[in-house]
Amino acid sequence: MIDLPALPTGPKYMRITPEMADLWLTHCNPSSNRVMSDTVYERYVKAMSDGAWRTTHQGLAFDGNGMLLDGQHRLMGIKISGATVEMLVIPQCDAAVVAAAARIIGQMYKMWDPVTLFDGFYDSKAATLDILRAVAAWPELTTLAPIAASTYRASGINQPTHLAVLAQAARTEHAGKVEDWASGLISGANMDSKDPRLVLRNRFFRERVILGTSGGRRTSYNLIAKSWNSWAQGKLLGTLKSLDGEGVIPVIGTERFRP
Repeated sequence: MIDLPALPTGPKYMRITPEMADLWLTHCNPSSNRVMSDTVYERYVKAMSDGAWRTTHQGLAFDGNGMLLDGQHRLMGIKISGATVEMLVIPQCDAAVVAAAARIIGQMYKMWDPVTLFDGFYDSKAATLDILRAVAAWPELTTLAPIAASTYRASGINQPTHLAVLAQAARTEHAGKVEDWASGLISGANMDSKDPRLVLRNRFFRERVILGTSGGRRTSYNLIAKSWNSWAQGKLLGTLKSLDGEGVIPVIGTERFRP
């Protein structure tokens, strides 16, 4: 039996050795992952060999079975360079949730054509290669998936739509507020009754907006986006409603990179 490196119980920065990288690439990298690019991992090899590698939120993500979802190029860089590198390791990522969020992000940012929309919002027939391309272009979908999972467990906030909002928020000037946003949604404690996090939490906890029903995804997305926008701007939120005909609510700060 292969003795694989132990994964953490939650997101954690770890020192990844070449031996660890080799084991994960050999035994935990499914064939469904995209074909590796020599250009990409060779760039990583150079940075790691030169001691120029920078530790960021981009790291390694594994599903519930311990299979690699994101990070094969970074692992290859470690293996070939022989360098030990500190990286964020995220276990227990739900690939289905990440893929569902990618279907939203992909069509929203016009990453493929044609698009088969469900309720004018969710691409119900996106090709696997298109989904993988969206996940690669938006690594935030993988790195922020644990937050979406934790808030779902705490209050029932829809995971894919929440993840799609978070991924966009992480590219704005309000990215530094994501951690406090998540903390409030998970605990629900010590907040003003009009705190957007508590209002959103109570709405989902009470009504459990149903994923997959007519308007479900767009409704939940808009509720989350409205709450996030208020929280990011430091505003209180009295009521939280999704209105007929209002379209898709933009995440504040994304105007500069939306198509």
